[in-house]
Amino acid sequence: MQNGTDGERPDVAPTVSEELLRLVVESLPCGVLMVDQQGTIEMVNTQTDKMFGYRREELIGRPIEVLLPERYRHEHHARRAGFVATPAARPMGAGRDLCGLRKDGTEFPVEVGLKPIGTGEGIRVL
Repeated sequence: MQNGTDGERPDVAPTVSEELLRLVVESLPCGVLMVDQQGTIEMVNTQTDKMFGYRREELIGRPIEVLLPERYRHEHHARRAGFVATPAARPMGAGRDLCGLRKDGTEFPVEVGLKPIGTGEGIRVL
């Protein structure tokens, strides 16, 4: 869903449906990102860039924990492993106040929903 420099298959031209999907994700009013099973960020939309203060290129390839305050990071590794072991769409942190961490070090409240996507290369999580 990104151009050839950000992970798209450079040997395959996007189909109309792939382009439409890219436009839809980019147009969403909420931040959307996708990580692999190890928690490496593979895709972000424009709203995610704005919310966290990073350029897309600064996030792709980095661990999701870069967007979490330090106090959540250790626990997050175990929670991510548990999610990958039994993937199902669900809200994250139900009943808890969650915060994201901007590039400038400020925190802000976030609501997180998880959606696993099965691919030929393993599970991805939106």
